[in-house]
Amino acid sequence: MLADTLTRETIQVQSCVTDWKEAIQTASIPLLNNSTIQKEYIQAMIDNVIELGPYIVIAPDIAIAHARPDGAVNKVGLSLLKLNQSINFGEDSHYAKLIFVLAAIDNKQHLNIIGELTSLLNNQKTIDKLKNSASTNEIINIIKYKEEV
Repeated sequence: MLADTLTRETIQVQSCVTDWKEAIQTASIPLLNNSTIQKEYIQAMIDNVIELGPYIVIAPDIAIAHARPDGAVNKVGLSLLKLNQSINFGEDSHYAKLIFVLAAIDNKQHLNIIGELTSLLNNQKTIDKLKNSASTNEIINIIKYKEEV
């Protein structure tokens, strides 16, 4: 399921962004373009970080932006923005190069995707390979085949 969700259309590789807000906005573009989310969802994710702090940085170099399921999400989705330069999400130890955006329509339908993403990100060699990838195709192969270094 993860390989069906993270595709050429939902993965972006970029050198850098100006700040964490731009990281969330940029990472959200594929989901906005394919009508998975509406603009309001992007603002809700940003508002969450402003209100709650950088809780979306779940591990070094990994952020999973999300907000409560509501009318601004049309279907379950996931996108990835891979940055060459880490972006600071507001505190010294909250930097990320891999910014995922999770769109959920309820509290259950996205759990399979989260489970597969967790499995993928439980391997430090896989994380390192993702962080060092130079193209969308490389990332797709890592996800699809769970390649090891």
